[in-house]
Amino acid sequence: MQFNKSIIATTLLSIFALSGCNSGGSDSTSTSPVVPTKTITVIDGALENAQICVDLNDNNQCDKSDKVLPQLTNKEGKIEVSLDDAKHALIAQIIAGTTKDSDEITPVSHSYSMITYAGKAVITPFTTLSNVDPQALSEIADNLGIDDPQVLLGDLSTSSKARILARSMTQLMTDDIKNIAQQKAKFKTIINKIEEAENNGTLSQLENNRIVINKDGKAEIQPLVKNIADVLVGKTWSIASLNDNEYNDSGVASVKFKDANNLEFTDEDGTYSATYSIDKDNNFVATADGDVDTQKILYVSSNLIISAMNVANEPNDLIIWSTKNLNTQISQPVTANQFVDKTWYMLLDDSDDSTAKPAIFSYSFNKNSSLTTTEPFDSTNSFTGSWLINNNELTTIINDDEGSHTFKNTIIEQSSDYMVIKETSTDYNYPGTTYAVLFNNQANPVNILKQWDNFTNHTSITGPTITTNVNVAGHNDITELSIDKTEADAKNPDSDSPTITIKNGKVTYLDSIFTDGTYYVMGYNPNQNGHDLYAYGPLKVSVINGRVQDLDFTHAPKIHAID
Repeated sequence: MQFNKSIIATTLLSIFALSGCNSGGSDSTSTSPVVPTKTITVIDGALENAQICVDLNDNNQCDKSDKVLPQLTNKEGKIEVSLDDAKHALIAQIIAGTTKDSDEITPVSHSYSMITYAGKAVITPFTTLSNVDPQALSEIADNLGIDDPQVLLGDLSTSSKARILARSMTQLMTDDIKNIAQQKAKFKTIINKIEEAENNGTLSQLENNRIVINKDGKAEIQPLVKNIADVLVGKTWSIASLNDNEYNDSGVASVKFKDANNLEFTDEDGTYSATYSIDKDNNFVATADGDVDTQKILYVSSNLIISAMNVANEPNDLIIWSTKNLNTQISQPVTANQFVDKTWYMLLDDSDDSTAKPAIFSYSFNKNSSLTTTEPFDSTNSFTGSWLINNNELTTIINDDEGSHTFKNTIIEQSSDYMVIKETSTDYNYPGTTYAVLFNNQANPVNILKQWDNFTNHTSITGPTITTNVNVAGHNDITELSIDKTEADAKNPDSDSPTITIKNGKVTYLDSIFTDGTYYVMGYNPNQNGHDLYAYGPLKVSVINGRVQDLDFTHAPKIHAID
């Protein structure tokens, strides 16, 4: 018989649930001892699907000698840890594209880590700062007008100013926990904005916002979207595909969301009414009668939404939604200062046909009017050119082997985070009009592509590869690896865990697959025959700079299940 992944997954999970059991079966009458636990909550908003690492060696980072818990935080940001684990500092790893913040609809767009002291019940930006720089926490409490700094080390429920600051701090944090100490000046800028709102009597208006530091170093208020309906109802959205072929077939349409159940859809064929529904758990917007295509929301703000088509036997092309008319010929005001010495990241569809092929290109606008454009996940795909601003229109000239190509970009909508552009070219190689979005950071478009990859089972993020050495030792039956952030997912090859085939003692994979942190690896053979089903592991391994560290299965436990 063929290797039955679901059977082995069930067996592996049951075997490993038994305390101290690494291989073989167990007495069916035995029971696992009840382990006393402590509830830990991970907060900026409540952070769901955060990974917890027990810092056994007390070095403020999650490394090979530490323990990563197999379970993730729940929707309330809570997780049960054993009292033994709670005796150590706990690190929360917030994972881009996976961890969900209750303050927002879509997963977080960048990874970062937070830490708390041994014995504490919460993990927040403030517990992290206190761990790295206790004096800085006292300064923040003083600046916020909070008499007792210990208030900042709690669940933040008693201070709206602390909650606003906490969610704003995370945008400046990274996987390097100690980096938080380098952000104190920016934290002070955010606090000044909060104090300004309090003095103006508008502090309550910040409860559904975060404060971000823009590229000019100034504090800006950024609205949070906690409910899709909040940005849809009462608005008319102009929509178009980022794919050239789909856009040429369908053009620009508009959708007016009249109330929480009814909409009007207008395209070149006319206007008609329909009812719609929202799946809040999965971020779907769909009509009951099917006249308007179902959309999976991947990015949402007050005036810009990016979604993917969710229609059987149709391309999963990216759709742009704007509160501005995408058909406009008039560009919004822009200046050279918005571009010079800055890098913007363009999200576009790079396909030559109706097959969806979303991609990201970085555009570095140099002071001497020269331009460098590169595909971040393919360093060989790089071009030079020039740029200029004329009558509020951005013109870019790209040079390649076929010559120079001129693109005129109408800025349809803009914020400090993005620009919606309509790109027009008369070049015979790139004729017509296309739409794209420029983001001021790479995290947002990468997060969109990762969600699109997961949703469609495609792989849009491609580029250079990395190799990891694998020593299967005497286990020559191992031909494939399953890798994931949790033991449970790595043990189950039917899950969404990346699986990689071993060739000549190595595995090769894209350097964009894995973020730095701790992973679990199982070795198995997906084509086993007979009644003896088995696998080896899991191995706990670190990923550094996107590379899975070398793997050695010499002492890996053999997991044996009988069909």
